[in-house]
Amino acid sequence: MKNCARIVLLCCLPLAAGCGQRTEADSPAESRAASAVRVRTRAVETRVFPDELTVPGRWRAGGEAVLAAPFAAVVESIAVLPGDAVAAGQALAWLDTRESHAALRGAESLVRQARDAAARQEAAQAVELARRDLVRVPVRAPRAGVVLRRSVEPGTLVAESAEILAITPLNALVFEAHVPAALRPRLRPGQQAVIACSGEPPRNATLERILPAASEADQAVLAWLVPAPGAGPRPFLDRFGTATLQLGPPRRGLAVPDSAVVEDDVTGEKRLARVSPDGRAVWVPVTLGLRAGGWTELQAPLLTEGTPVIVEGQHGLPDSAKVQSVP
Repeated sequence: MKNCARIVLLCCLPLAAGCGQRTEADSPAESRAASAVRVRTRAVETRVFPDELTVPGRWRAGGEAVLAAPFAAVVESIAVLPGDAVAAGQALAWLDTRESHAALRGAESLVRQARDAAARQEAAQAVELARRDLVRVPVRAPRAGVVLRRSVEPGTLVAESAEILAITPLNALVFEAHVPAALRPRLRPGQQAVIACSGEPPRNATLERILPAASEADQAVLAWLVPAPGAGPRPFLDRFGTATLQLGPPRRGLAVPDSAVVEDDVTGEKRLARVSPDGRAVWVPVTLGLRAGGWTELQAPLLTEGTPVIVEGQHGLPDSAKVQSVP
């Protein structure tokens, strides 16, 4: 009997040892989870996207008024510089007729040449008379605006009709936006926009004109935006900023998070990885549309709303790889 009991005990020992080594990790479910790639996902959603475009640009002169000499003259003084704001009727420069200016300079020369008291007295009288007869006229701004050019300096002799200054009327200040050439068919006068420059409040504006010539620098379409009346303080010429153009009404569409989209550095192709019902990553090329708030409109393929797409962990992930979504 003792030998039989010993044999039974020895036979049970391997079974007991086997049971002690078995863990939960050996279960089929845990084995599959250990082989899956952990990723984070978000569901495809339907969202509303504003149909708008943000482009760079700067403030330019959309027109100018040239202030010319009304007669042959000498520029006595100029009180403004390019960029200065001017009011309607403000005197910007003073001109002396050449004849009266020459008479004054001649009388002043007599004072310097006088050698005795009588000559000096006679020269002083001549200077007084020349000053009294000096014909000096102002050059005034025809309207409120900004000085665009200063074409002459004090002391310059100018002919009749010669340019003295050029100003841009306030209603001729425009924001020149650079729009990609591919979007030219979507532009039309009357579209609304918002102009933003650093350190200034946003301004409402309207697309007034599309120039026929493209920008030499970037071949972009040049669009002139006119600020709305009372839309903030006077803009500064040549200051850079951005313009957000409203190209059309908002539209609803399927959308994916921006973080789901991967772009090929060589081809520029955009792709995302959706998760199939059996838990595998499926890479698909995508065509995207508008963007807003961290989401991008999905134009193709037409995924079903609620389809999970990978937003973290997809870089370098093979197609058809088993994945496990984690919080």
